[in-house]
Amino acid sequence: MEDIKDRLGEYKYNFFNNLQNYLDSKLYFYGSIKRSDYFGSSSDIDIIVITDNVKSMMSKIQNYLNINKNKIQTIFQQHSTYHKGIITGYKIKYKNKENDITFDLLIYDEKNRKEVLQRIHDINNLPFYIVFILYTLKILCYLYLLSKSNYIYLKNYLFYCYFNGKIYYYDKKNLKENSPVVMLYNL
Repeated sequence: MEDIKDRLGEYKYNFFNNLQNYLDSKLYFYGSIKRSDYFGSSSDIDIIVITDNVKSMMSKIQNYLNINKNKIQTIFQQHSTYHKGIITGYKIKYKNKENDITFDLLIYDEKNRKEVLQRIHDINNLPFYIVFILYTLKILCYLYLLSKSNYIYLKNYLFYCYFNGKIYYYDKKNLKENSPVVMLYNL
């Protein structure tokens, strides 16, 4: 977390440091916060926790963030082309407008550590041209020249093409069938 301290600012850094201490588990930051396409006032923060007791960790997070259980989504995700299986995780979207903190926290079982850490590494170390495209898309979105839904669509398409090593027509109408992530609520 020290490498992103300046990007987080003092309040957010202390918030996440306190959360990490409370959970007694490392917070793995990934995505734009670790790359040059992070916009402090607009980008959310992506975090992963890996634990040997998922249910206990979810309870601790619910308690610390003071959120309802129904705010936790179950996700099924294929993490790479190398690992053909589906990994189950849990996602919490947290937004505190008063303190300007928005983040997605994903919780994974320890048995998936290798695949999850590889995915974090891959996302944090995208080639320059991909980061440049993401940066450009974000600017267009933040200037309201590109809708949020189209930004997400183009970002997902870009990630799909990059991580699968091929370009194909990404049919927006069939987004759920083509998406590498499926989220279910209230399981």
